[in-house]
Amino acid sequence: MKIVLVSEIYPPRAGGAGWSTRALALGLRAAGHQVSVITTSPGAPDLDGLPVRRLAVRGRKRLAYPRAFAAELRGLDQAVVHAQHSLSALGCLAGDRPQRVAVTVRDHWPVCFWSTRISRGALCAHCGLLPMTRCVEGRVPTPRSLAWTAIPYMRLDLRDKRQALERAGATLAVSDAIGKELRAWGIPRVETIPNIVDPRETVALAAGAPSFPLPERFLLFIGKLEENKGARLLVPVVAQAKAGLPLVVLGEGSLTHAMKFEATSRGVELIHRGWAHRDDVLRAMARATALVFPSLWPEPLSRVLLEALALGTPMAAMDTGGTREILSDQESGLLVPDARALSEAVGRLAGDAALRHRLGEGGRARSAAFAPEALIPRYEVVYRRLS
Repeated sequence: MKIVLVSEIYPPRAGGAGWSTRALALGLRAAGHQVSVITTSPGAPDLDGLPVRRLAVRGRKRLAYPRAFAAELRGLDQAVVHAQHSLSALGCLAGDRPQRVAVTVRDHWPVCFWSTRISRGALCAHCGLLPMTRCVEGRVPTPRSLAWTAIPYMRLDLRDKRQALERAGATLAVSDAIGKELRAWGIPRVETIPNIVDPRETVALAAGAPSFPLPERFLLFIGKLEENKGARLLVPVVAQAKAGLPLVVLGEGSLTHAMKFEATSRGVELIHRGWAHRDDVLRAMARATALVFPSLWPEPLSRVLLEALALGTPMAAMDTGGTREILSDQESGLLVPDARALSEAVGRLAGDAALRHRLGEGGRARSAAFAPEALIPRYEVVYRRLS
């Protein structure tokens, strides 16, 4: 089959969505399909030997990116098109053959303007006019009364995204948690296919030495330092665990300064490296005593956790969203309901080598469910239906 993957996010400069798109592209190519990528991310036009069309787009992303994608797709009537994120979905579904388009939903963009379902540090149970009066505060840089004027646009934006998804030939949720959310909002033709992580590639990349020094034993956090990722909880959780281990943080965000101040005030040894190259992330993960995952939002399906499975990294994680679709408590990780339990879990992992070994082995076994050979056939079923 001829398959075109379309995404505003793609390596080499990418987060989890971009690397998941790459993993899908490589898996499809290995299965014998003709795969190409269209993206607005900068980089080489032939990354991994795949044809990558990188669009240079000017203007406001919300309008310019979908238009650019739609224009680029004209004339590709023989291909199955698979949009990987929100703006690529809008562009792909703007054409006259939306029934040939699959869309993967990797976060909450069809139901939350901010894509996180987090407002003022707490979970939004449901989006609507009244909740929006809360969530614009602190996000729209105007006085409170003027911030509310953004609400009509926000509601229109979400309506347009959901109406676009209604035209898609298939909507692929990365977890059952996301799938349930989409169905509750009336999105049709929803099915779940998780993100792909190739365990062999992951282990091979992690085998090299990181480009920066690491302690012999350490706790690790990887991700954005934002409210939805539980960044405010990170240092208090480690402090209360009393593990006596330094905390290595790979990531940046609006809470970076607050995290550093908290670490100093609580006596936590913090090694903040900022954003790191993917190879270094995996190498740090493979060497970590334990991964700390304090995520507060309804986690769609964390790529960090999937890669940690493949590496056998012991994990202590908040049980939110699709995380329990990755980890089985006491088998491939420790799943906990709140920050206090997370501290206890981190302390257990730090002090119990046998537990770390058992969870690591369980994680490696579990990672097979997210390998290309397990998931590519499921994508092929969808593509054949759309072709």
